[in-house]
Amino acid sequence: MTVIHQKMRTKEVFMSKTLRFLGRWTSVFLVLPLLCFTGCGTNGPKYMLITNGVSPFWDAMVKGMQEEAKQLHVNADWRGPNPSENTVQIQMFNDALAAHVDGIGLSAIDPNGITPTINKAVDSGLPVICFDSDAPNSKRLAYLGTNNYEAGYIAGKAALKLFPHGGKLVAFVGTMSQDNARQRYNGFLDAIKGSNVQFIAPPYQDNQDKGMARSNVQDAITRYMSKGLNGLVGLYSYNGPAIIAALQAQNLRSKFKVICFDGDPATLKGLQQGMVDLTVVQKPFQFGRLSIELLNLLHQNHNNVDSALHQMMPELESLGMKVDMQKHTIDTGVTVVTPENAESFINDLHAHGLSST
Repeated sequence: MTVIHQKMRTKEVFMSKTLRFLGRWTSVFLVLPLLCFTGCGTNGPKYMLITNGVSPFWDAMVKGMQEEAKQLHVNADWRGPNPSENTVQIQMFNDALAAHVDGIGLSAIDPNGITPTINKAVDSGLPVICFDSDAPNSKRLAYLGTNNYEAGYIAGKAALKLFPHGGKLVAFVGTMSQDNARQRYNGFLDAIKGSNVQFIAPPYQDNQDKGMARSNVQDAITRYMSKGLNGLVGLYSYNGPAIIAALQAQNLRSKFKVICFDGDPATLKGLQQGMVDLTVVQKPFQFGRLSIELLNLLHQNHNNVDSALHQMMPELESLGMKVDMQKHTIDTGVTVVTPENAESFINDLHAHGLSST
């Protein structure tokens, strides 16, 4: 999964003060000054992408990042905080600065919490963009990814069709502090407003702890099934597999409709096996590919975001993506996958060397 390929001496490992954080990160992530970027060996610029956590969802992003880095003859690498905490993400951002990267792309865990860090970097002249989860009040130069409000609205409209006689739902998510989570949930709420479909409890939050994600589903079933709960909504990629596992363990699939986001392998398998009713899939491959392309253009154009977006416009339009030149955002779009089109969708992923999205 990682793009890091390097040999390290034991002495080098312990030299870095940052190593104290390594025990809290997944073992595939190494200290920045010691890593080798994709394209390592070239003298081109170096770019770093920092996700909001660790999940198979990011595998496609990594592949897109790698392919674009090779195409442009630049260097690229990524990080994912585990646990998914703002302090860990800020440390990763600062480590990237210490490694003298030429641009950073970020999926913000806590948009307001990381805004001062982003602003300081941009003020110094470094290109910083957001992907997947925005920090809209920061000085980030651009955002690319899903229009999460629209994605949530699409899911909510689909829910109305799944529950023609009314639905009582509970949602599950990593944290509502992230911009993508709030927008996704709010879009869903607006889609079902005034209908007989409603959320009967606040979203369960798990801080991207997969064990807690499953226990949250079990708790919701225990608390609310007697009150008419009949719909489970997973807002993050791993929430779908957590819902599937909880329902399988209790043999309760027939009692619930299941709505997910993203194309985790377990969610896609669940669609094929009848464990999931639909999932709203993003385009993380494009998150990775377009982030490197945009960062490279910003680096070349001295942070002139209008110029960079205009250069990308023909490509983005050919992909059916929407660009807002005022807000400097790229909406990469979503796909709704159901049991009816799951097989063809999965086959298309495999044809591109992917198992998740």
